[in-house]
Amino acid sequence: MAKENTHSAVAIDEFYASEDDRFLEAFRGMRGHQRLAAFADRWKRDPRPWARQQIFAYLDLPMDCRDHQPVVKRLFKHAEESKDDALMGAFLRAFDRLVQPKRVTRWRYDWQTRQSWQEESLHRPRNTVPLKDHVLYTDWQGRQHKWPVKVPKGARLFSYRTRYYLRRRAWRYFRHMGYQRPDDYTAAVADALAGYTDDDLNAGELILECWGLMHACFHHHNAVEHGATRFTVAEGRNLGDLTPAPRFPELWNQQAGCAALMRLLTDARSRMLRVWSIQMLRADHLERLSKLPPEELLKLLDHHDDEVQQFASELLEQLSGLETLPVSLWLRLLETENPIALSAICDLMGRHVSAERLELADCIALAKAEATPVARMGLEYLKQRRIASAEDREAICAVAEGQCEAIGRELAQWALGIVGRGEVYDVDVVVRFFDSLLLSVRQGAWDWLVSESDGQPTPGYHDAALWSRLIETPFDDVRMKLVDLLQQRAFAFQAAGRGDKVSAALPGAPNADLSAVWSAVLLGVHRGGRQKVKALRQISEAIRQAPGRADVLLPVLAVAIRSVRPGEAGHGLAALVGAVEAHPELAALVARHLPELDLSPAAKGGAG
Repeated sequence: MAKENTHSAVAIDEFYASEDDRFLEAFRGMRGHQRLAAFADRWKRDPRPWARQQIFAYLDLPMDCRDHQPVVKRLFKHAEESKDDALMGAFLRAFDRLVQPKRVTRWRYDWQTRQSWQEESLHRPRNTVPLKDHVLYTDWQGRQHKWPVKVPKGARLFSYRTRYYLRRRAWRYFRHMGYQRPDDYTAAVADALAGYTDDDLNAGELILECWGLMHACFHHHNAVEHGATRFTVAEGRNLGDLTPAPRFPELWNQQAGCAALMRLLTDARSRMLRVWSIQMLRADHLERLSKLPPEELLKLLDHHDDEVQQFASELLEQLSGLETLPVSLWLRLLETENPIALSAICDLMGRHVSAERLELADCIALAKAEATPVARMGLEYLKQRRIASAEDREAICAVAEGQCEAIGRELAQWALGIVGRGEVYDVDVVVRFFDSLLLSVRQGAWDWLVSESDGQPTPGYHDAALWSRLIETPFDDVRMKLVDLLQQRAFAFQAAGRGDKVSAALPGAPNADLSAVWSAVLLGVHRGGRQKVKALRQISEAIRQAPGRADVLLPVLAVAIRSVRPGEAGHGLAALVGAVEAHPELAALVARHLPELDLSPAAKGGAG
């Protein structure tokens, strides 16, 4: 309920004259029939756009302002006399909201059967303006009682009889328009319907009480019946049976009706009316929509409602002349966020747009997209192109920055198959894929690295520069693969009877320091221990072959020995004992890093 304010009539006049945002709140608190009637006469004649906008804002608010009957009636009569279609649509919505029943549950009792049950019914409050219906008083014993009070004169904004009359009269304006001005009817009704909100129509009883909406949308449907004041559901039917059956269906079937429905579809604030528009368009206007300008579909594809976006994708499939649409428009269509619509658009684009029509930069941009259908389509376009020049190879390296996890692996393999060939190999280009923020791209890069072509390894497999970059990688998955590959190559060197197997296991970098990689693997406490065991064995072998590096590698072994996981600790101890047996001079260094570990002969004998 609008509260009475402390603003004087002079202050309200000042707010109104200066177009102050405080005007509407202050005006709703004004009281007095004569003062309000005089102000309404001034307001309705004001030619300023701001004043007209304030009328619409006033009608969008609840009609709970006491003494404001003259304002509502005079503004309504002015709109009716001046044939202001937009303002009459606002009154249609406002009067439909005057009757809002509520569901109440009551207990019933049958004294003959002595049974009770609950019944749900609709209750229509007698007052729009909430009032106290009682006062509390205290008797001589200190007990409080409720004493009913009479509703004061003027407290009820409109009686129910008046509310029903106002609803009928507002709809009568549009009904007469259907006969007298048929060319304007559909556009005016669509604008009026667009203002209903989800809160206005969030229950079946509220929909039935919207007199103007029910006549405009479902007048001829046999699932509902209407009397003098309200609609009711026909016996044996329910609201789920409602389908579009509007008043003046012949007007909605015309071109003007199609345009009005399209405007309602984009502007409606209620989901129910958007669904009603879609059903009307599907039933009567599919042939017209097949010739719709693509720019109109863009508005639907950008709509916040998923159902509208999906409907737009269906219209796109039936659109004529898809093969002649410009590429720029296709790319604009791909910016929709609805996954269902996006998948349909990609399918249509793949069928009607060849790779030759796209620039290489466009194909790359599509392949880098986050949405899977778009990225996959971009990859297919790239595979159809011939990449020959150095500029093209430099351009396709940008796919390392792709955002789609689903195709990242395949995308990296394709790109490295071109830029990673022997005659064009460049480590600065290749390493971009190993440094990608996308896991699947890094996986594809590693697949390319360890693959073979005609029995020959890739150029990066023996490139010392590339492997030195991989040693410094910040990505855990690359470090894991690096340890696995070192283990495989170490076994291969051992089987071949070659020495220095650990240092030689790193391709092209026999003197590289792998302690950073081993340390990172051992310190990864959140993962399993398979790679840790491999790293420990490699550290032990490195200490055996190069005792001078023990001072760097022993702290790494100490971390594993102190691990909370018994298996990892056991492997660490075994590796450490093997290193000390091979080089007894390391015992003093072990005692410094692991003072709690006794490797003296007496300790070994006791342990035995």
